[in-house]
Amino acid sequence: MHICLDRTGFNTTSIFFPQYLQRLRKNLPPYSNVTVSELIWNHTMFPFYTAFLSQERSDSIHGMMVDGCGKSIENSLGFSGGKVKPYNRLRYCPKCYAEDMDEFGESFWRRLHQVPDVLYCPKHGVSLKSTIVPSTEKYADYWCADSDVCNTEVEDDIYDERIKELNQAYIRNAMFLMSGDYKKKELHHIVDFYVDRLRERGFASARGFIYVQDFVDEFLRFYPSDYLSLMQSDVNVNQKANWLRLFVRNNGKNRSPLRHLLVLQFLGVSAEEFFHEQTTTGKIMARVNHAPSFDLEQRRKAWLKIIEENPGLNRSQLKEIGKGLHTWIYKHDRDWYEQVTPRIHKRKKRTPVIDWAKRDEECLALAKQAVESILNREGKPIRVLPATIRQEVGVRRWLDNPKLVRTRRFIQQVTEDINSYRIRKIKWAISELESEGLSVTVYKIQLRAGFGGNNKEMSELVARVMQGIYK
Repeated sequence: MHICLDRTGFNTTSIFFPQYLQRLRKNLPPYSNVTVSELIWNHTMFPFYTAFLSQERSDSIHGMMVDGCGKSIENSLGFSGGKVKPYNRLRYCPKCYAEDMDEFGESFWRRLHQVPDVLYCPKHGVSLKSTIVPSTEKYADYWCADSDVCNTEVEDDIYDERIKELNQAYIRNAMFLMSGDYKKKELHHIVDFYVDRLRERGFASARGFIYVQDFVDEFLRFYPSDYLSLMQSDVNVNQKANWLRLFVRNNGKNRSPLRHLLVLQFLGVSAEEFFHEQTTTGKIMARVNHAPSFDLEQRRKAWLKIIEENPGLNRSQLKEIGKGLHTWIYKHDRDWYEQVTPRIHKRKKRTPVIDWAKRDEECLALAKQAVESILNREGKPIRVLPATIRQEVGVRRWLDNPKLVRTRRFIQQVTEDINSYRIRKIKWAISELESEGLSVTVYKIQLRAGFGGNNKEMSELVARVMQGIYK
């Protein structure tokens, strides 16, 4: 994760799409061979989320990451309005974590584990686990992949074999996207490819017109409904404009790479095969010359009459009154239509003034309750941090508003430094061992607290706590 100040002075923070990487590169040691492109392609989510975007749009996002843009790149990619959301907590594989600790003495966050709806580790085949570490907050804290947030306990697989099989195929395709080994395609080429494959499967006519209902029905037979729910891609058959019906239209709307991979998997095509296919046909359109069949002046007079008889209405309301007439004029006499048809914009309601003193008092009470809840929670202690307080309250960014003066001061005062948190965990571990009637040793305390048994620094700290040095 990279944090930098933009020209306005505000923090720009992103785990998925860090910015100002050129500045970061210039601050690396002179002998470093790391390039900005290497950082973007090998250490961010850029190759996954831009795989199905045009070259022009991908280059634009690449430029924002290199030089910074002072705004959220995620929003420009449709994260906020899209139906497919990234995980809001970082995830990890317990076996990868254990191997890292044995080999390196430390671990790290893996990109592939953060790809939306990747359920398994491709290396070990075990279910990924979620942490308390937020991945989508604008003002994020720094979190290590250490024993405070990770452990080596492997959870039982809760999904059946069909779901695991489908998800592992999805993961293999996601891994190809993350490799960046592909050449960009424009949207119309992508849609043409889908039309060609649907035609081969009998879901489109020879000229490329899709039998949408047959396509939807077969798609729902291929994917179990509970798997589509897991993949944030439920298909509402009663909705004429569900995502699957719209997906194979050349309409310019944002499409999640996750849903591209679902459609490709249904068609029996891997992501690698899709990107290496160069020839497409798509729809074969018959050429028809459409000429206006109505008197132009007569139509203009009729449209002007509708405008005159309905003052104050906007274009959508006028269209509703003169449906067929509006369609004809808009198609055959567009310039004149733009000149004579009014644009009426409703004034937005003023946002009510916020009583910040009252809001500060309310938030302070919530923050105090959250801290008390964190400290008194049963089980392994959780560190008191701004992020865990926000999580406990159930809010995200607005608790950090500078106008909440007392709330922010309280959060700063109660935030635990790492040493205090470790001492609290050690005391908890001692209490747990004593309540279970077990012998209390430095080694057992370390294991129960989650420090591992071979950490010399932690052994010394545990010994000092046992001697009563820390009350």
